[in-house]
Amino acid sequence: MADTNQGSPNGSPTTHPPYWLSHGHGRVLYPLFAILNVVLILFLYCYISRKLCKKSQQLNETNTTAASSASTSPSSSLRHARLKPDVFPSLPVFVYSMANEGKLECSVCLTEFKEGDKGRLLPRCSHRFHADCVDMWFQSHSTCPICRSAIEPKAPGSDEAV
Repeated sequence: MADTNQGSPNGSPTTHPPYWLSHGHGRVLYPLFAILNVVLILFLYCYISRKLCKKSQQLNETNTTAASSASTSPSSSLRHARLKPDVFPSLPVFVYSMANEGKLECSVCLTEFKEGDKGRLLPRCSHRFHADCVDMWFQSHSTCPICRSAIEPKAPGSDEAV
């Protein structure tokens, strides 16, 4: 019986490229396969990055919820709320005197008090600031700039915060 495989001179069978490659189609298909691979890699990258972003957002939400539920820290809505205008008159104002106060620095503007500067004393935490500086801070916050405690004015005639 005759051998149907045509072999090379050394006796091993020869392999020919598939029909679709032997007629010039390979010049088109190889770049298409390369582009397809790049597109698939980009889709995989986007999928993984979205999964990681969602996971990090869930962790941040969990941490934020835990932090806001703690009794020592004010809630995030309180931190970013504006101080009510009717509270300003109830905050104590003082006139700085080097002899009485010693060296004092405003933590909002980071400058030292000068003789005769007006300042505000926060009733709950006793932190002191330039009146203008802390009033500007209270335009967008309702907490102390240093310790973040809620600003609650003292009731008239009492030593306790309301």
